[in-house]
Amino acid sequence: MTDYASVEELRQFQSFPPGQEQDDVDLQRALDSGRDFIDWFTGRVFGQGAAAEARTYTATDDCTLPVVDLASTAPTVEVDSAGDRTFATTLLPAQYQLEPLDGPPFSVIRIWETPPAGVDAVFFYEGGLVRVTGTWGYTDARGRIPANVAQANLLLGARWFKRREAPFAVVQSVELGTFQRVPAMDDDVALLLYRVCLPGSPGAVLAATLVPAAGGQNWVLV
Repeated sequence: MTDYASVEELRQFQSFPPGQEQDDVDLQRALDSGRDFIDWFTGRVFGQGAAAEARTYTATDDCTLPVVDLASTAPTVEVDSAGDRTFATTLLPAQYQLEPLDGPPFSVIRIWETPPAGVDAVFFYEGGLVRVTGTWGYTDARGRIPANVAQANLLLGARWFKRREAPFAVVQSVELGTFQRVPAMDDDVALLLYRVCLPGSPGAVLAATLVPAAGGQNWVLV
């Protein structure tokens, strides 16, 4: 599993003195929790896996197969042509194209409109099973964890590390003599992640409820 940010980065982010490592276990736990939240919120996993993995998807029609963050440029695509889950037909790279064309990551495997002569390349029927073997994960153009995801993980890590100081979700200001409830959602984290949320993910659903605030400078929930 790929880390989105390191303990050392989180120490620097919080301006810990050099050599202050006694809290590293708690810092790592906070980062791990933040990574799990990011995966849930966005509906995807970031960073490219090192080993090939087989995933089975369902074709939306006989030419279109939606996938999630395929990183391989030459995956193995096997079709359950007999309907018995044996995946008896393996497609050649010339029989399909990966989209978007500027990927990876890719989100669609589409049957090529003009396959080689004598070749009938289709997913056979809507709802047909297709097994795709390759590497997976969402990265930026350099093949790295996107900067907004790493920044969100640092914000969450710092937030949840300090959260132990407010076990009942209430922070007291001694100087001002006030109490303040810790908000359930960090708006900055959400704003960093909205643009990488998959359709239908919790983050995408939340983003759909945003409208411009007065003056158009900020966004608010409706």
